[in-house]
Amino acid sequence: MKNKRYLITLLVYGTAILLLMLLRVLAALGCFNGLSEEMCEVIVSILPQVVVMLGIPLLMLLVAQKINHETVSIKQINQMVNWQKISFKNIVLCFVIGICVYLLNVFIGSVFAVLLQSFGYQYPANDNVFTGYLGLLITLVLSAVLPGICEEFLHRGVLLNGLVKQLGVRNALLISSLLFGLMHMNIGQFFYSCVLGWFMGVTVLATGSLWGSIIVHFTNNALATYFSYAEDLHLPGVNVIKFLLGNGIALILTVIITVIIIGELLRCMARDKFNRNLDSYTVRYLASQKKFTVEDFDTLRGVIPRAIRSLPTWKATAAYIETFDQPQRSRPLERALLTAVLVLGSSITVLSLIWGTW
Repeated sequence: MKNKRYLITLLVYGTAILLLMLLRVLAALGCFNGLSEEMCEVIVSILPQVVVMLGIPLLMLLVAQKINHETVSIKQINQMVNWQKISFKNIVLCFVIGICVYLLNVFIGSVFAVLLQSFGYQYPANDNVFTGYLGLLITLVLSAVLPGICEEFLHRGVLLNGLVKQLGVRNALLISSLLFGLMHMNIGQFFYSCVLGWFMGVTVLATGSLWGSIIVHFTNNALATYFSYAEDLHLPGVNVIKFLLGNGIALILTVIITVIIIGELLRCMARDKFNRNLDSYTVRYLASQKKFTVEDFDTLRGVIPRAIRSLPTWKATAAYIETFDQPQRSRPLERALLTAVLVLGSSITVLSLIWGTW
């Protein structure tokens, strides 16, 4: 049976990418030049986030329900994108993962910044438009709250969940992370955004809730915003990042520790989700083997968790969140759409590298 949702996912995401490119072109042509710097910052933050990444995809999903003669329901879409409740324990763990991912991104960003600058790439000025404590609050909303909700709805809610059944967990994670990096249409943000996207993808699959990746994304962006204001506002912790960037050994040790922490926390959350759904997973596995007896069920229910616990952290985490659905063969139209989306995102990202080296 063909996966209708896969085609819908590609159409929704392709539309969003085209609109994001259009906004980028309009900005480059100076369509917002008549506005104040503050108003321009608000508009170029709200339009891509609220309208392009949340509003239009949501509307398209509702229309798709209508076309497919399904019940038009926001609740059904919430289930489709895994916008489910999340436990307090997982909320805390996701905040910790967000902190660790931010520290990891500091390392990745600094390494690739040196690499790009060695090729003559000049990073654009990134001064804060809004000033003072009110400016910090406004920037947190524009740079952390909105991206945390809107970008996650499109990339981990619509895109990742739409790709998993068609392509399998690993390929879906890889492609959604790559597209998340390309979506920024900026070579300077591409590398660490891909890594961030991968971790957020695993988080939403491990928790079974879009709130997991929203929290990680918000925490990462909020910390970046906080430290961009910390020196001017004399906020605590201002010297932490300076120390890490100025001390190679401390930075490498921090990266190693954060990777270990992230891996263990993701495994913990994925294992909890797996144990809660163990009966369902066992039935699905037996169904995929085209056999089912009570004896097989009882045996597998005890054997599977023990077998996975014996695996290394990353393999165990992948096993906990792996789907038993076999990846399906894509149709020519679907392959063409996916290729077009990748090419569009790649072209703008490559052009940003060329522009930055002029």
